[in-house]
Amino acid sequence: MKYILFLLLLAAFTACGDKPPTGPVEVHYGEDVCERCRMIISDQRFAAQYVTKKGDAKKFDDIGCLAAELKTDGGEDIASGIYVIDFAAGGWIDARKAHYMKSSDIASPMGYGIAAFGSEEALKADPNYGPDAEIGGFGNIME
Repeated sequence: MKYILFLLLLAAFTACGDKPPTGPVEVHYGEDVCERCRMIISDQRFAAQYVTKKGDAKKFDDIGCLAAELKTDGGEDIASGIYVIDFAAGGWIDARKAHYMKSSDIASPMGYGIAAFGSEEALKADPNYGPDAEIGGFGNIME
């Protein structure tokens, strides 16, 4: 009887374990450090992250750092979710669905000059949009 009770308690405690995150995790601006360049993440407009399939969150201060680290780690297939901050609206968006602008006029923390937008309309309404700006999707920043 004690053995059965022990197994039931063990099963209950195991079921209550932490589950891997299913979306973006909180970034503590001014405290968290970029996985790639080791700089403190301070400018929310350029923050990015991915969550591995094991549930580990990797945070970045620049979208370019995210792309470089994903390439080093084996590509986007290692991630259960990839997220970037919407440059225009704020808030996390799915990096694979975002619209990106790269411009020398965008002063990102590590100088990659990449900003993410939730829509093409928001991207084209941004003051940095112009003839010198490169626009594209997630595949473009992963090149």
